[in-house]
Amino acid sequence: MLSYRHGFHAGNHADVLKHWACVMMAEYMGEKGKPYWYVDTHSGAGIYSLDSLESKKTEEYKGGIHALWDKNIPDVFTSYIEIIKSLNKSDNLKLYPGSPWFVAQCLEKGDRARLFELHPQDFKLLNRNFGGERAIKVEQQDGFSGLKAILPPPTKRALVVIDPPYEQAKEYDLVVENISQSLKRFSTGVYVVWYPLINRNAKQNASEKMVAKLKKLGAKSTLEVNFCVSGKDEELGMYGSGLFILNPPWSLEKKLNEGLPFLVESLGKTDKAGFFVEYNELN
Repeated sequence: MLSYRHGFHAGNHADVLKHWACVMMAEYMGEKGKPYWYVDTHSGAGIYSLDSLESKKTEEYKGGIHALWDKNIPDVFTSYIEIIKSLNKSDNLKLYPGSPWFVAQCLEKGDRARLFELHPQDFKLLNRNFGGERAIKVEQQDGFSGLKAILPPPTKRALVVIDPPYEQAKEYDLVVENISQSLKRFSTGVYVVWYPLINRNAKQNASEKMVAKLKKLGAKSTLEVNFCVSGKDEELGMYGSGLFILNPPWSLEKKLNEGLPFLVESLGKTDKAGFFVEYNELN
């Protein structure tokens, strides 16, 4: 299936969580002074117009980045917001970046990016946005297959972001299978899995089951993050989202706990909005 287009959802509350965390992790990787690879298995278009027909149809960004735009933000969000302002070249919010754009702004000399996107229209846009960058390679390919082919990277350091659309139930299992295989090839990589929290019949527990399996894969350490804009049973559809990070940067847990209360206050829809952060380390 290739029906999913992220333009309908760009800048929503799930994007805010994912991209804010990605910027913090990319900055951490850069602090080490050693080159690394950034790999995005489902890159999308890279940049989205909030004036597009897709965005205007859902207006999901109004419950996400738009609600933060004119607020006094905690310092922990500064880099994330500055990247968006730099893309817009002003304080007027017209464009919103995808994960590849956010991380690309954090890359240093010697760092490389591999971006995979299968959807023909989104690949065309992605290639237009990044095709001229020597350090960034864009491929129209299934990201899971692409990931298998490039691990371990020559740098022996990598930040891998995996966020499929989860339109099909099998995608949850594909995430687990690919992370399992990736750890065997490259056990020290930082692997970031995004997932939706959905109140909709069979899908309601799909993310929980996937996370439970990911916890058993034997990564040295893991960090689980959930951000909910409403309660689990308050409305149908996506009430929040999560990140499951294998081998997370040591500083990330503290920064998430610093910033998430602000997101709950700013983006929460009901008094049941909240967050959850749990770090685990193997003995």
